[in-house]
Amino acid sequence: MHKQETLSFEEQYKDVVISFSPFVLHSTGIIQSQTSLKVDTYTLACVPYQISMSRAVLIGSFTKEEIAFFQRFKGALAGLTLTVQGAIVKEPEKIFCRCQVSAVGLMKGRDRVGLIVCDFKPIPPALAKILGEHLLGLDKLRTQWDDFRDKAIQVNPESSQKLGYNNYAVMACGSEQHKLALYTLAVNRLDFLMPMRSPDIPVGTPVAVSLYFRKYRFTVNGKVESSLRLPTGVQKLRAGIGFSPELCDLMSDYLFASSIAARRA
Repeated sequence: MHKQETLSFEEQYKDVVISFSPFVLHSTGIIQSQTSLKVDTYTLACVPYQISMSRAVLIGSFTKEEIAFFQRFKGALAGLTLTVQGAIVKEPEKIFCRCQVSAVGLMKGRDRVGLIVCDFKPIPPALAKILGEHLLGLDKLRTQWDDFRDKAIQVNPESSQKLGYNNYAVMACGSEQHKLALYTLAVNRLDFLMPMRSPDIPVGTPVAVSLYFRKYRFTVNGKVESSLRLPTGVQKLRAGIGFSPELCDLMSDYLFASSIAARRA
C-alpha cells in the first residue's frame, strides 16, 4: 500500500515544482540549514531552493572560482542529505537521496550565490511521500479558498489572539510602503484603514500587503477594489487578493475552531 501511494504521488505531481517558503518548510518539515551534498570527496553546505519529484535545485555561497571547479562534476553521481522534522516525532529524520549533478552555475544577478541542480536516481519513497502530502494539502487549501470566500473575520483582540495575528501589516504600493490597520480579513479580501496623511490610493491600484502572524510572515498580492476618504481624513480601503496558502491555512484553523466552539455552546 505504501509503495502504491508513493508511486501515485510521483505520477500525480510529477510536473509540479515546489519553491521553498516559510509555508513549505512548515508543511514539509524540511530543515533548510541541515542540508548537504556530497560530490566525489567534497561535502557542500547548501539549502534547497526548489524541489520536485524528479530533481532538487540547491543554492549555496560559492565564488566564481569554486563554481568553475565544481562544474567538472556535471554528470557525476552525488549524495544529497535532507533533514526533516516530522510533526509527531521528537528527533529529526535524515533522508538520503542518490542523484546526478546536471548543472552547476551562478544565480543570475547574484554574486557568490551558486545553483546546483541534482536529478534524483530515483526520488526516495520517504521524500516522495513528504512532497506528495504537502501538495495534497495545498490542493485541499485551494478548495477551501473557494469555500471560505467572503467569510470575513472582524479583527479585534480576541480574533487576533486566536489567529496569531501580530497586529502589524504593511502595504507596498509602487515604490512606497505604508503601515495599515486591518479591521476585517477574508481569504479573498482585506479591509483596512490608512493614516490621515496617506496619499489617495485609487481603485484598481496593484498592491502587495505583508501580514505578520506568529505562525507565518507572508505577502499577499491584489488590487484595490474600493477607496474612500472618511470625514476624519482616514482612508478606508478594500483590496481583493488571490490565493495565499498561508492565509488560507490560518483561516481554516480559525474557522474550524470557531465551529467546534459553536457546537459546544
